[in-house]
Amino acid sequence: MNNNMKRFLNIFKGRKAIRLGLAFVLFWTPIIVFVKLADEVLENEPIHIEIVLLNYIHSLSTPFLDGFFLFITTIGNVESILPITILILAYIIYRKQRLNALIVLFGVGGAALANFLLKLIFHRDRPAFWQSAITETGYSFPSGHAMVSCALVLCLIVILWNTKWRLTAIIAGASTIILIGLSRLYMGVHYPTDVLAGWSVSIAWVLIVTVIAKGLSNRFRKKLAVSEAH
Repeated sequence: MNNNMKRFLNIFKGRKAIRLGLAFVLFWTPIIVFVKLADEVLENEPIHIEIVLLNYIHSLSTPFLDGFFLFITTIGNVESILPITILILAYIIYRKQRLNALIVLFGVGGAALANFLLKLIFHRDRPAFWQSAITETGYSFPSGHAMVSCALVLCLIVILWNTKWRLTAIIAGASTIILIGLSRLYMGVHYPTDVLAGWSVSIAWVLIVTVIAKGLSNRFRKKLAVSEAH
């Protein structure tokens, strides 16, 4: 058995096999979810369970929740996400963490671009079951708030994964993503499938960006090590 075959077989042993399996599941699960949701949206027929769920959420509205979710949904606005992303990028670049800067730049920027293109492809109208406290224009599928905020949070989790802040980033990040997504339903400006689709695309996209960025970084380090050895 040659060395290349041994290396290939070693991939399927121990931790490498677990990591490969997790990466496979993390990538394909959101892709499959998005395809299923997109297929439902392309049928251009109302999804009964979504209407029931939105009306139920609206029935729970109170003045306190109105103010709370208005604040939460503002966090997911472009006017909030953009400066937050720029500040994070500036700090990472200041710390000379080029790999992390690339992950944030392409992770968030790519998600925003993908959202713009997907909205044009599906051109789904927004729900209008009651008078919302906010006015939204443009198409509904997938949710830009859910998609871009999810991408930013996932990028931060990736960056902090090997630090003592990993658990904090996961808990705080997941809570933020869920609340922003829920705020879009509470405000009545998105269907549940819009939010789920946004999350799905972001998970797959950030995973792709992370794998490519780390792969390029490892290749650069190997070349640098070889050049220094000579």
